[in-house]
Amino acid sequence: MEKLLGSVRSIVLLAILGFLLFFGAAGWLGKQFLADNARTQARVDHTNLVIATIYEARLNIARAQALSRSFVLTGNPRDAAVAEDSARLATDKLLDLRSLTADNPDQVRRFDDAAVITEQILVTNDRIIASVRQGDLDGAQAIVRGAADQAPAFRARIEEAVATETALLAERQDATEATLRRIAWLLGGVAALAALCGLLAAWALSRQVRTDQKRYRELEQAKLESDAAARALAESQAQLQAMLDSARDPILVVGQDGVVGLANRACGEAFGVAAGELVGTDISALAPALAGGAQPTGEVTVTRRDGSSFPAEISTGVFERDGHAASVCILRDMTERHRLDQLKNEFVSTVSHELRTPLTSIRGSLGLIVAGAAGAIPDKAKSLLEIAHKNSERLVGLVNDILDIEKIESGRMEFRHDRLEVGALVDQAIEMNQAYAAQHRVEYWVSARPDAALLMLGDADRITQVLTNLLSNAAKFSPADAVVDVAIHVFGHFVRISVRDHGAGIPEEFRSRIFQRFAQADASDVRRKGGTGLGLSIAKAIIERHGGRIGFEPAEGGGTRFWFTLPLLAEAPESAALPGDTRRRVLICEDDPDVATLLGLMIEQDGWRADIVRDAETALEKARTGQYDAMTVDLLLPGMDGITLIRQLRADPATADLPIVVVSATAQDGKRELNGDAFNIVDWLDKPIEQLRLRTALRQAGLRSRSGRACILHVEDDDDVIKVVGAIVRDEAEIVPARSLQEGRAKLAQRRFDLVIIDVGLPDGSGLDLLETISARTPREPVLIFSAQDSSASYASAVSASLVKSRTDNEQLHQTITDLINGLIQDKQGGPRHGR
Repeated sequence: MEKLLGSVRSIVLLAILGFLLFFGAAGWLGKQFLADNARTQARVDHTNLVIATIYEARLNIARAQALSRSFVLTGNPRDAAVAEDSARLATDKLLDLRSLTADNPDQVRRFDDAAVITEQILVTNDRIIASVRQGDLDGAQAIVRGAADQAPAFRARIEEAVATETALLAERQDATEATLRRIAWLLGGVAALAALCGLLAAWALSRQVRTDQKRYRELEQAKLESDAAARALAESQAQLQAMLDSARDPILVVGQDGVVGLANRACGEAFGVAAGELVGTDISALAPALAGGAQPTGEVTVTRRDGSSFPAEISTGVFERDGHAASVCILRDMTERHRLDQLKNEFVSTVSHELRTPLTSIRGSLGLIVAGAAGAIPDKAKSLLEIAHKNSERLVGLVNDILDIEKIESGRMEFRHDRLEVGALVDQAIEMNQAYAAQHRVEYWVSARPDAALLMLGDADRITQVLTNLLSNAAKFSPADAVVDVAIHVFGHFVRISVRDHGAGIPEEFRSRIFQRFAQADASDVRRKGGTGLGLSIAKAIIERHGGRIGFEPAEGGGTRFWFTLPLLAEAPESAALPGDTRRRVLICEDDPDVATLLGLMIEQDGWRADIVRDAETALEKARTGQYDAMTVDLLLPGMDGITLIRQLRADPATADLPIVVVSATAQDGKRELNGDAFNIVDWLDKPIEQLRLRTALRQAGLRSRSGRACILHVEDDDDVIKVVGAIVRDEAEIVPARSLQEGRAKLAQRRFDLVIIDVGLPDGSGLDLLETISARTPREPVLIFSAQDSSASYASAVSASLVKSRTDNEQLHQTITDLINGLIQDKQGGPRHGR
């Protein structure tokens, strides 16, 4: 057998060697033939090029001669230009021909003769063209008539050259065809020899078939070895299955075709079947999110065999199995976690209502008592009450911070997008924190601010919350009698607001986690300052949601400078009213531009919109339009004086009831002059202007049409809150309580109110259900949401203002209610509403 196999191998080897030797020789011969053919083809191409160049030269000579004579007849400059170009091309082609045929002296001689004749023709052409250009048509015609006809001699030389090249072309084409015939014979021989070698190899291979029996025996032995390996693999898989079954989370192995190939015991428990029954199931029937080979992350919905489903957190991985990709999917049942999240949300909601509502009553009552609303109290009692009031404020801050952190983590913190002026927002925050600064014996100072108004979109309450946090921290950590520096700078499309304290600075080891939750430095002097460690974390979330950044840096000379940036809107012209601007309007009649500008700034700071006129005549014309809610008048005006203006305003029915505030250097003289006349002037203000008195006068101007105290419907189930609110606004309004949703609807059906205050959480439903009833009334009452729950964007556009219990102090609540009664806060839907 071995001898036979050796003979077969020898024959096959000899056949292969002969085949390789033949093809090597054939390849060499083929290479020689191909090189020869390439040379022949190059000669043919050269001859064709020469012939083509001859015809091009002949054509250009003929074109130059024809167009030069045509130029005599037409005088067309284009004929002359083309004739000259053709002459140049003809000369170039003759030079090319001399170069192409340099190896053939006879051809070179013919082309030299042709070049001489061409030169004579072209010289004659140039003379003809020159004569025509000079306007000598007779001379040009004479040259044409007297010129010898050189064309026959030129054609003779050209035809001889063409005949010679044509003969060469025929010879070279014959040589090319001979080469192709030799190559064809060679290829035929190669094909015949290849067929012979193939037959020889087939015969040799047929002899080897006789060795199959031995090979079968070898394959049988290999099968036995494979079976042993398969048993070892099965044992390994069983061990792997045991390991998977010990896992508490469901684990699935899914093939590339989407079919489950492996499932552990936890899968059976999760899907309500035996784990083995899941093998072979399409994964889309169990987890649709995994269909089509998808690899989702996070949470998916998983379906049991009985049709029920449960949420599961999924993680997937990919590995190779038998040359195909497979996925490992690990599921974790999220039902219990969702239940715990629901319990947490319910707890937060309970804390929000059950803590904020009583804290509102406690803080409001203590604030009223400390402010003397209940009458004089002994000094010792007052000291204890102040301690209680201060600590109630701390407790309120703690509750608010915890609830804010929960909203940030759950993504439920909502923001308004109102048009805000940055400078006014900073001023308001500083004014709100003046009492806190006085408590720590520090002073707030705005060291830098741009002259122009800076407009942005944002939530005023939330940005004020950030400013309050930074300002209170700076006051708390600065030494007594220090100045807290506030600066406003513009960088491109962003405004940068910074607050600098003069404290001991932030320890190096604490700087990396200063914006984390519950983060506080460990130094004992910092701990004594108090605080929850949540304020900066909340501030960071608020600023980032507004598209800005927040940070800090050590300040030169000691202390720390905290800063944050906010994106700005494009500035609008100062005289342009904002779209949908529904603020009350004041007409300022003042001839001094500086005083007029100052008055406008003061008035707009109080929420009014001011228009300025310089003389009484213009003021009278504008006032008659009925667009203004109040007016200021200077008595010393050019032309018509202020006294005359006031008399004419009161004599005109359109302006008879317009509230007027006199602002003049001679206010008291004017008051005496008009004394006894019923001109109903709101107030007489002397220059220089006192802003507080101007604000009071404008407030009175807004109340001119009101008779008696306002009537407020307060829908609230907590009697203590009702009493506190009633005590806060006792001078301006009468409170009508409604302790349930049903009672609120009944009170609204009985009469109209100047304001409706609504608590969201009521015993028989949500106070927000009253909004639909109020919106259907014409005119409709302004609405103030005063609730333990934070405002929601879903109803923010349907109310006039929204305040949160425990976030609102007595002064802010009083100011908001008063502004709503007086119409200083406008309806956000722009529709009609009831106003006093």
